[in-house]
Amino acid sequence: MSLERDVALATEHPRGTELKRLGPYRDALRAPAAYAALPEADRDAIVRWVEVRRQVKERSGLDHDDANLADPLVPLARLRAHVVDGERIAAGLAAVADPGGDVVAVVASIRARGAG
Repeated sequence: MSLERDVALATEHPRGTELKRLGPYRDALRAPAAYAALPEADRDAIVRWVEVRRQVKERSGLDHDDANLADPLVPLARLRAHVVDGERIAAGLAAVADPGGDVVAVVASIRARGAG
């Protein structure tokens, strides 16, 4: 599925799409070390979803609603920070800076700098 198609679907059905995309990774999203232990292909699926969410928020402003205590969307900032920290751990780096923007590019940069 193309990124544009994913963005359109996520804009139309954000909560259900996120549950479908991230549901299999529930345990890995509880701790960055658990995320880091995932195979790279699984981490790629999560990274792609974070980029979809970033674009949805950038285009429509849609994100987790703090006023709705039952909102299943993970706040984008928290999800992104979790992925960046997990990638830092997977790469064996002591620290990384997140410059913002395209999270796929940020993750590629972390992986290129790391040991694995």
